[in-house]
Amino acid sequence: MKNSFIVKLCSTIPALVLASNLAHAMPGMHGAENNGAVEPPTASKSMEGPINSPATEIEITYSADGKTAVFVSTRDGSIESPGSAYNFDIWMAHHVDGKWQAPVHLGPGIDPTVGPSINTAAWELEPSLSDDGNVIYFTRYEPDNLLSGDLYVVQKVDGVWQAPRNWNDVPELPSINTATGEEHCPIIASDSLIYFNYSQPGVTQESDIWKVEKKNGVWQKPESLGAKINSPQRDHMHWTGLSNDGKSLVLTSMREGSDSRGGHDMWIAHQDEKGEWQQPVNLGDVINTAGEEMCWTFTPDGKKFTGSWGAQGELNTDFRWINKEDIPLLKTFEPMGPPPNLLRNNNS
Repeated sequence: MKNSFIVKLCSTIPALVLASNLAHAMPGMHGAENNGAVEPPTASKSMEGPINSPATEIEITYSADGKTAVFVSTRDGSIESPGSAYNFDIWMAHHVDGKWQAPVHLGPGIDPTVGPSINTAAWELEPSLSDDGNVIYFTRYEPDNLLSGDLYVVQKVDGVWQAPRNWNDVPELPSINTATGEEHCPIIASDSLIYFNYSQPGVTQESDIWKVEKKNGVWQKPESLGAKINSPQRDHMHWTGLSNDGKSLVLTSMREGSDSRGGHDMWIAHQDEKGEWQQPVNLGDVINTAGEEMCWTFTPDGKKFTGSWGAQGELNTDFRWINKEDIPLLKTFEPMGPPPNLLRNNNS
């Protein structure tokens, strides 16, 4: 049986599907036969130091001071996922004396004053540190099943990291995890508004962007952002992709059409005067290629745009960065910073 590359993203990462009959269950990118974009965006630069490795790196976010990064990697030291060729785990790195230090694996045996034990034989993806550094939000998937994702949160209490918990078990968070969906990579706009991604058979398309709001102290039923934002292909956001005023949204999409450069591209959408989301616009050739531009986020100062790039259909992606000023459609975009800690008053 011929192998094929399938990606499900941003939430997620590129995944090599070893059997073509998994393609329906794990929707994603174009086939490897396209061989697009063997060169990264020309204005971008590779991240320095040990953040990148010979393995896959994707989905990086930062602490509020920019001195700590959490990201996903399949590098040596990741926990083996039985029955899967890939081991996706969450790692943490610190920036000291102007240089990134060797990343630390957030798995069993870690000192709970240093970091949380998040990683298991499952796939842990899409991490983000809260604005006060006391919470990490992330998603956990069954290996090789990127439609099985549930949102998790892990909290530091009195300087000690606790055990991770499913969002459905945390009163401060909306109960949006389902048996069939991938509720991944949310943007926590405030303590009463969260954007997230759904893949629900019979309800969504490949993967759509939704929102959930809290009114009168109660989380409401989630709502789709509509047909202009959500295309028949995969549409995702990542942690810092919302503007400070809440009126612009940066997303990763595989939408087709004359504006697509191929594979995953980065796009921007705006609200009109009525607060309705309009058709996304491609960020252009400065950043997008025929390859895979995935899950790009802003540094806390809002000056740099960082994310993963790989040739179309390749699993081997690395982190790159580009000055926000070099992307015309982002020059006036002021991103929100790290997500708020919605468990801030919960010390139990």
